[in-house]
Amino acid sequence: MLFGPDGTEIAGAGRGAGAVGAMGAETGSTGAGTGTRAGRGAGASGAVVRDALAELVRVVRPRPLPPRPLRPPPHPLRRPFPPLPPPLPPRKAPPARPAPTSATDTVSGIHLAAYALGTGQGFVLGVAAPQRAPGDHTIASVAAVLLSLLTGEHQSRTGADRSSALVRLLLGAPPEDVASLLGGDRWLVVHALPDAGPAPDPVAISALGAALGSALIDLAPEVVRVLVPGDREPAPQPGWTLGVSAPVGPEDWSAADKQAARALARARATRAPLVRHGASGRAGLADLLPRDAAEEHARTLLAPLAAHPALVETLRTWLSLHGSWDRTAVALAVHRNTVRQRIARCAALLETDLDDPDVRMELWFGLRRM
Repeated sequence: MLFGPDGTEIAGAGRGAGAVGAMGAETGSTGAGTGTRAGRGAGASGAVVRDALAELVRVVRPRPLPPRPLRPPPHPLRRPFPPLPPPLPPRKAPPARPAPTSATDTVSGIHLAAYALGTGQGFVLGVAAPQRAPGDHTIASVAAVLLSLLTGEHQSRTGADRSSALVRLLLGAPPEDVASLLGGDRWLVVHALPDAGPAPDPVAISALGAALGSALIDLAPEVVRVLVPGDREPAPQPGWTLGVSAPVGPEDWSAADKQAARALARARATRAPLVRHGASGRAGLADLLPRDAAEEHARTLLAPLAAHPALVETLRTWLSLHGSWDRTAVALAVHRNTVRQRIARCAALLETDLDDPDVRMELWFGLRRM
């Protein structure tokens, strides 16, 4: 059941109140475990269970601040008396403990749980079930997050625009058609990994996004990705290793994502806190050729590796790190012997000598155009 800020039941799903009473009659009182209520008796009625759930909901609802006392105005006909001595300072009350975000209880074998929604509006999700499986808490927590999105108010037009952009992308709109809703036409893609320790929690990831100046964050388990407006200049962040793409338009977001991934791999291999794609900013000889012609040459040159993406990425990383086996292994998170085997396989498929600097230069030119 979904409870509103005033404690009323707004919506419900699942088995009804009569079934809740039947569940209590079938299971009986557990009489054990932390939070188990005694004295309810086996087979509590649905009304008893509802009352107990409503009471548990009050535990997690945000507590309102006490009203400030108002001083009555002085009476206009009252004579002024000599001032009284100042009263003793009132004893300070202990600070109020914040309400928990979730709470559990058991009533006659019926497991109860309440989850405060993260909107700050006082909505609470209540759950009653005859059994509690290991994954139930996780599922209910996800439901609370989704309900938070439904019950929360848009604090600004920006939030509504982002939601609209997401829906349009999911329905198949090209990125360039929705970019205006996000507030910019040039973007950077940032890939980030924590330097040490376990995977970062959502709070740390949100703090990273705030430091980079963007709330467009992908909480992927393997790497954190942030879409940053192109006019921002990402700086190194303590505790993180970052790879930053070149500024691109929405039609090139996919290519920028690959650039950021390669920049992050290079940053990890060289132990740099931040690496930018194309950091030199200088035009090279490759930029003098028409793009279509350069891409066609790259496809022809690297055609023997087209069916082996792992070989292509290994060759690209190995060349970018000047043929270092150890740093390439770190960048790709594989063993150095795996790198040696892949590079040998590349040389065999390409039928060329990778120790020749001219060959390396041409392959690097081709890889930059793939």
